[in-house]
Amino acid sequence: MAKNFRISTKKKNNRTLDIELFGDFDASSACELIHLLDNSANHATKVAIDTDGLRTINAFGLDVLMPRLSDLASRRPDIEVTGRFSGIFQE
Repeated sequence: MAKNFRISTKKKNNRTLDIELFGDFDASSACELIHLLDNSANHATKVAIDTDGLRTINAFGLDVLMPRLSDLASRRPDIEVTGRFSGIFQE
């Protein structure tokens, strides 16, 4: 994991999970996010990922995350990426 990367989670209600990403996003950060999404997939019907707290995004981190995010989105149709880097996470 990037030394200065962290994830903050907050449940809005029983079925909605808000995730905030902070710091530098790399491949190990992507693995940590994937692990969190895999674990929450059975509990939350809506997941919102906020990217406003990120400083940098490593291309390899996106290469690790995007196939898994697509797979999760096909099983859980309500994963939303928001914030200033949202477009990068949806390509």
